[in-house]
Amino acid sequence: MCQKIRYSSFLIAVFSFVLLSGCASLSKDECITGDWQGIGYRDGLQGKAEAFIAEHQSACSEYKITVDLALYQQGRERGLNTYCKADNGYRLGRSGAEYGYVCPKQGEQTFLQAYHAGREIYLQEKEVKEIEQQISRQLREVTQLKDKIDLTEKKLVSDGLSRHERQNLLQELRELEIELPSKQQMIERLKFDLHQAKSMLK
Repeated sequence: MCQKIRYSSFLIAVFSFVLLSGCASLSKDECITGDWQGIGYRDGLQGKAEAFIAEHQSACSEYKITVDLALYQQGRERGLNTYCKADNGYRLGRSGAEYGYVCPKQGEQTFLQAYHAGREIYLQEKEVKEIEQQISRQLREVTQLKDKIDLTEKKLVSDGLSRHERQNLLQELRELEIELPSKQQMIERLKFDLHQAKSMLK
């Protein structure tokens, strides 16, 4: 009885998912060939959710072909056996891929430990890259500020300026000279953060 209820719940989830489906997941030839076990294996190997079969049913319904749920599930389970191994979990975490909690509860803990270990390294490397990008951006802004300061100083010593124009240029120069040290201090703080972030990777 419980098995029938679970199977019915699965069917409801599948056909509800069809309504949200977009592009066809299978070609006409794949639908006609009907290697549902092979298709299920491929989906399991890629960590696709169980309800992803709705994509295939939607694609094949155009040709009046019905997915064999039993064969699909058999294949998917075999694919998940490979997908849910610890070394693959580490690889997925390391690449920044999201995990959809598709692995069987038995053995999932080992997979998750490896996944989180890999993801931690991914996040640390991401932080390093982000800080490096911030430093590069700040350095560019410092260069632009220095160029503005040089240009403003040249304007100040040029001939033909009115008193009002000279006062405006002096004010602009003061503001630029105040902004420059704060940018340089920001770069130093970011360099310190970068050193700390890199030390976490060792």
